[in-house]
Amino acid sequence: MVELWKQKVFEVILSKKEEPSTAFPLYTIIYHELVLANLLETVTYHSDTVETFGDSITDMCDWCYRSLCHLVSRSASEEEKSTYLELKNKVSETSNLEDLDRQNKITEYEKCFKAITIVRHLIENCLNSNGSLPLGVGRRLLYTHDIPIVLCQLLEQKPWKIIGYDKSAKKRCQYIWQENGSWIVDDKSSDIIHKTEAQIWLCLFQILLANNSSLQYDCSVGHRRTALMKLRPFLTETKLDVLPVLIDLRRFVEHLSLNESYRGAGDKTNMCLVELVPEIREGLLSKYKNKWKKLAGLFTEQSESNRGKEAARKAAIKWTDAFSEEHLSQLFSSSLGDSGDNNPLYPTPRCPICGEVASKRCSRCRQEWYCGRECQVKHWSRHKNACDLLTEAKIADEDAN
Repeated sequence: MVELWKQKVFEVILSKKEEPSTAFPLYTIIYHELVLANLLETVTYHSDTVETFGDSITDMCDWCYRSLCHLVSRSASEEEKSTYLELKNKVSETSNLEDLDRQNKITEYEKCFKAITIVRHLIENCLNSNGSLPLGVGRRLLYTHDIPIVLCQLLEQKPWKIIGYDKSAKKRCQYIWQENGSWIVDDKSSDIIHKTEAQIWLCLFQILLANNSSLQYDCSVGHRRTALMKLRPFLTETKLDVLPVLIDLRRFVEHLSLNESYRGAGDKTNMCLVELVPEIREGLLSKYKNKWKKLAGLFTEQSESNRGKEAARKAAIKWTDAFSEEHLSQLFSSSLGDSGDNNPLYPTPRCPICGEVASKRCSRCRQEWYCGRECQVKHWSRHKNACDLLTEAKIADEDAN
């Protein structure tokens, strides 16, 4: 639903070029999809949770496929990938709309990494012998969307690695995407497996060699065989040491190169399966057909009203309180100093500039963390708008009470 809102309503708002008085209502919706992707990444790991999704799992499959295709299309070259690093480091625009557009492009890119993990969990819960998902889900991923082809393309493009210019070192460096959304300089060997890359390898292994279902992925088809053959250079000894299951996968690819009719794991029996339909997205498209401009106008009208501005102010205060150190410390029963070691859900704060462990934070909003004064000064131009909004909202709330 959020994805559709961004595609249909948010694009209309951007095209009108009417500057909103505050970016907070729009930003919360943009960021909401990334929050949901993080949540789904966690819950889909558990088979009993996935089983409760019912027919809505089809919409999730299609959302993952669209996200992966978006990632492929936006990382076709180093130049295209580097634009996201530039957007991340870009100083906040004076225009709220321009900054919202920048934030939307960043979150669109980052949510795709979450979709990769979700696909792996769905494949595992469908193709395992004790899988909790119906075969229709696997059929949609393997046959309708041909997910392995998209995964092979991602392994070639490596969207989690970007070549960019490091201003401090005054040279071009390789940056690696981190789960907190930051890009840090990669000082290690480029052959080390990134977490996202590992998820893709494991997903391909599940489809090709650990498929215990009645769905067989036919690798003898021309374009599939070609895509899998391109993986041979990436199966290096270093990666095989990190992920031993890749030894079997490399052997499979080598056999495929010698035998064009070589097939993957799975039952050869052809079954008649009922095709699943994404009811949620199709239902919304049908319900609001030719009404998107009206919805965009209604959203702008309500968010710019006095009631809308007051609601945005209260929401900003709630966000500030919810993510305060005191509340998070109580939630995870851990002090700030050792929270990163004891609980992965409450990691040690890291500097948004250099990625190092941060021990100091903004004295105004108390939300952003830094390793030192130098990085705080560099980040201020980007942090200023959010800091002003949170600080003003907190002061107004204190005055009201």
